[in-house]
Amino acid sequence: MTAIDGSEVMRNLIDSAVSYLTWHEDACKTLGFKGISQVWQETPAWYFWVDGIAGGILFRLHQEESMDNSQYASFSVHYYPDTQEAAWQKLTKKEKLLLNDPEIIDPETHTPQFESFKYCLPYFLSAEISLLINSKNQLQTLVFSSVNDQNHPVSLFFGFLVKTLNFYLKSHHIKAKQLNMDDTSSLFLIYNIKAFEQFIKAYNLEESNFFEPLQTGMLENWKNTAHMNAECSAKGTCACH
Repeated sequence: MTAIDGSEVMRNLIDSAVSYLTWHEDACKTLGFKGISQVWQETPAWYFWVDGIAGGILFRLHQEESMDNSQYASFSVHYYPDTQEAAWQKLTKKEKLLLNDPEIIDPETHTPQFESFKYCLPYFLSAEISLLINSKNQLQTLVFSSVNDQNHPVSLFFGFLVKTLNFYLKSHHIKAKQLNMDDTSSLFLIYNIKAFEQFIKAYNLEESNFFEPLQTGMLENWKNTAHMNAECSAKGTCACH
């Protein structure tokens, strides 16, 4: 079995997906893409700016492990809100002080100054996004976990990320499941059922605890992103065709 370099695979996937998106102006507008900036650190990380989200998003790899012939990687999602947002009220006192300090957080980009990047990592954590990918770089499962509600900007960011990956990979989930544990709600987008079954077995999760998510309209909208450009429909390049 070929060893998978998780960090390199994830870095290439995100960079390639966003690069592909930027080649299609209409897709950028539809998905709400505003900008991306790679954080030049050894660990893969990016800042994102998306329509409908006033602040800045940090998307950073924080854990990875091999599972059979797949690679499981978890990304932390940090959100630096605008002071006029509801998300601002949920910040700790320390986080509010940091956000109000222009030497720590750049008020123009709503992201940490370069010198403050590592100092800010313990703060502003709003969600976790995990990806399960096989040795052929095919997406098998996407997981979004957060204690925040669906109106929080990180939920909007997850939708943007899903659509960006679907548009690039010409694929989409075939099933979706929800799992609530303590205060955390997790949405599972399943691209490969067998891989998902292996995943829940590896983490000792009870399949009976999963239930059908209620956001059916949103989930169908995410699926349709795989078919957005004419090349996909004309040549039948979608994995679901």
